[in-house]
Amino acid sequence: MEQKQGALRSPMSGRRTIIIGAGLAGLTAGAYLARTGCAPLILEKSGSCGGLVQSFERDGYIFDTGPRALGDAGILRPLLKNLGIELPLVKGLVSTGIGKEFTHYDDALALDRYLASLRRLFPTQERTIGFLEKAIRSSCAMVRTLNRLPNPYFRNPLSDPKYLLREFLPWLPSFLSVALRTGLDHRPVEDVLSKMGADQELTDTVCRHFFRGTPWRFALGYFENFQDYQYPIGGTGRFPQALETYIKTHGGQIATEREVVSILPASRTVVDRRGEEHAYAELLWAGDLRSLYARIDQRGLAAGAVRRIEEERRRYLSAKPGESIFTLFLAVDAPPSRFGRRSRGHLIYSPLSEGRGKPDRARLLELKAGFAGIAADELRARVRDFCADSSYEISIPALKDPALAPEGKTGLIVSVLCDGELWETAESANRAEELQEAMTEGMLDILEHSLYPEMRSKLLLRIPATPLSLRNRIGTSAGAITGWCLEERPPVPSSLASVMSAVRTGIPHLWKAGQWSYSPAGVPVAILTGRIAAAGMARRDRLS
Repeated sequence: MEQKQGALRSPMSGRRTIIIGAGLAGLTAGAYLARTGCAPLILEKSGSCGGLVQSFERDGYIFDTGPRALGDAGILRPLLKNLGIELPLVKGLVSTGIGKEFTHYDDALALDRYLASLRRLFPTQERTIGFLEKAIRSSCAMVRTLNRLPNPYFRNPLSDPKYLLREFLPWLPSFLSVALRTGLDHRPVEDVLSKMGADQELTDTVCRHFFRGTPWRFALGYFENFQDYQYPIGGTGRFPQALETYIKTHGGQIATEREVVSILPASRTVVDRRGEEHAYAELLWAGDLRSLYARIDQRGLAAGAVRRIEEERRRYLSAKPGESIFTLFLAVDAPPSRFGRRSRGHLIYSPLSEGRGKPDRARLLELKAGFAGIAADELRARVRDFCADSSYEISIPALKDPALAPEGKTGLIVSVLCDGELWETAESANRAEELQEAMTEGMLDILEHSLYPEMRSKLLLRIPATPLSLRNRIGTSAGAITGWCLEERPPVPSSLASVMSAVRTGIPHLWKAGQWSYSPAGVPVAILTGRIAAAGMARRDRLS
């Protein structure tokens, strides 16, 4: 990486636009600022760009560390076209599995097949599944409306009168209707299914794919998003690499291993861990907001500004971070075709379809509450029960791009949703390695007995990654992967109508973007908030 050693160059004025964090939000903002001639400086605490969205190589296998594919959402392809970036993409085909029932989301009839599988699995819940079908189809129609046209931040309708009149204006009323409906109803998907009359098993089967407390429209609309996924040839990490290259070739700088430890709004300077000061005209924080407010130095600020900062600090520090994941990166001595018989390259799989006990998350809460007093054998047994009741997200990169594994062999990326605070509890008790080994063995046992027989005998490589790995690598609270906990009211905007205000803070010349600036969040939100912040910063930079 460039700029790891020595002082960083600064413009003649001594101030420049600075971005803290080189995840997708920071890189998107940096690309658009570089295009306007702002020559931004991006400071990244880790040794590489991309944040959650990265890929790494091990023994000839390419593994993706973050999302298994990238949702287009009317944002990804328009961004690439808008910036003139060539990034080869293939469709990120998805399958879901419940026990022995599999659905492949290859065409418009996929939802019919999924609902038919639910009716076979839960024959006594026909009436409830009828209600659920209406809710899913309505939510999917809303998602299609949102995704149908390029987001206006990436294709300005005012610059193309024909597009404005023929496509954008006819679409606008539908979009506004969707924005209004989603903004008024944030009920968790679990509550909505319960009111439909779903029993615990059906609720668990449908909801275990989602984070706790996910708004129901957002959750049920994901069946439409399954057909919207794109996968970059070479791995998801190729996308942030393309943005990084664009920034550098358009006058921007990216400095890795430059963690910012102090922000002084009164003097508009930041200090990195090496003790170097950087003066800014405008500053974008593209990271964890809890970390931002731990780094703000209030010296020299007026009393009113101090009060605003303290109010925001209390709001963010009292809010709970969202869930994390535990991931196994596996290399298997078997060809991709063996795995392709069961699923496409992206599988969401629940091993059990009946006879469940407590929901997996209830087991996790019990485990966290009594962790200190649990004996080793009991810990392994409880973790295995959790693994048996979990839903697995499995990516098989070589089914998307054959070059991502050695010939005749296959890499698997297997994840389960996990509570990052549990891992911090284990860390405090000096039992994180014990928990990691229990999770690894439990997941391998369940996968071998339910989905991939004899897989253990063919394992060539296994690399675990815990929520602590994410926390330490990218600085996200408790390893959270989508910002704030969805079970509580988020301390940031959460409606489509408020996304433009999501990038503002109460501190002059300081902006925010990324998964912590808006909720619920994912890759499209990170990109969009980075773009919106860049537009606002560029205007302010020109005025100053």
